[in-house]
Amino acid sequence: MAIVARRLTPRPSLRLRLLGGAALGLAAALVASWLAIGSVLRGAAERAFDARLDVTALALMGAVSRDADTGELELDARPIDPRFEAPLSGWYWALFETGEDGQPRGSAVQRSRSLWDASIAAPGDHATGPAGEALRVDERRFTAPGGGGALLVRVAGPRVELEAAERAYNGTLTLCLALLGAALLAASTVQVVVGLRPLGALGRSLAAIRIGQARRLPPARHAEVEPLVRELNTLLDHDEALVERSRRNVGNLAHALQTPLAALANLMREPGRDPDGHMAEAVGRMQAQISHQLRRARLSAAAGVLGARVPLAEVLEELAPVLRAAHRDRGIALSMTVDPALAFAGDRQDLEEMLGNLLDNAMKWAATQAEVTATGEGRRLFITVSDDGPGMRKEDAVRALAWGSRLDQATPGHGLGLAIVAEAVEAYGGLLLFPEPNSVSGNLMESGLEVVLELPRSV
Repeated sequence: MAIVARRLTPRPSLRLRLLGGAALGLAAALVASWLAIGSVLRGAAERAFDARLDVTALALMGAVSRDADTGELELDARPIDPRFEAPLSGWYWALFETGEDGQPRGSAVQRSRSLWDASIAAPGDHATGPAGEALRVDERRFTAPGGGGALLVRVAGPRVELEAAERAYNGTLTLCLALLGAALLAASTVQVVVGLRPLGALGRSLAAIRIGQARRLPPARHAEVEPLVRELNTLLDHDEALVERSRRNVGNLAHALQTPLAALANLMREPGRDPDGHMAEAVGRMQAQISHQLRRARLSAAAGVLGARVPLAEVLEELAPVLRAAHRDRGIALSMTVDPALAFAGDRQDLEEMLGNLLDNAMKWAATQAEVTATGEGRRLFITVSDDGPGMRKEDAVRALAWGSRLDQATPGHGLGLAIVAEAVEAYGGLLLFPEPNSVSGNLMESGLEVVLELPRSV
């Protein structure tokens, strides 16, 4: 048996498409959330940092006074934060007297010990400290109690601490959004799998119809699937009605044609009506052709019908008594080895006709016994009918498949058995094989005849 390999073209998955769309949507939403929340957190970190600078500036403003007699500035208390005492710590403050333009006039009159003798630059994105470190600077202008000119206080902190806080916020935010995204993607996966489950159930129901375990789809449990189920059941009803109508029309046509032809054949048998027998021969050919074409039409209507399932053992058990009775005089034994689970995916009448012809032929030519065995492989059914008769030459097997050909005119029959079987097998897309036995003399099959039917199997 030849096996034809086909390259399967991968088909797009609806499940993957839905999951891909959900993943893209979630990714876009999470990135937008990361940008928006990150901006809010950065603003909050900057405000918190500036608030610490403002607290120090306000404390300094509250501690500055001017001596009424000398006019010198006095600092009642210094900030208690130890970072303002550590040299070059990055945390600095300085107090300036300002001119009329509001800018510092000269060097700082008071400064934190962390500055040593350096100064603090004006606020800006590129402000740096004595050690070259980037600073974030806050300044305030005020007037000290006791009179005198305006004063300016500047407080600075290292940007590295602000950036470290922002990185910590961003790390926590990224982790939280990643966990949220994973949870949402898992929820989307469950939603898609559960949402598509009715389609899987629908596919299994259709498979059950195809192999003959059901005739119609069960009622839909979901409103979205109900129109599809309804239309498919309607299509199945239409298909069944069409097949039944075709069979009825074929039967009517057979009756309409065969009846006048039979009357004509009877008329030709009357004395003097057909002296040379040519007309009777022509009528016989017409009857054979009509039977042939009507059988082809019926097979075409029956082959491939969804839900067709015929148990093989059941058909053989019904045929066996009839065949044994027909060949009782010759004492031919008929044995059967068939798995009860094997079933034919087709019409019961067609299977009975194929098996009946093959078994009748085997018992007709058998010497003592005929045998039928059956096996299944995937979606194919293999039925072997064999006998211990004289066998058949290869060329005779080809001739036996021709309509009306008879290999032995002395044996009763019309010579149509194998031709009918071959026609039915072809209609179902099967094969009719004549395997050669192990012992071959010349071109004659010596160990009897073995015929193998390969037909569609209902699994």
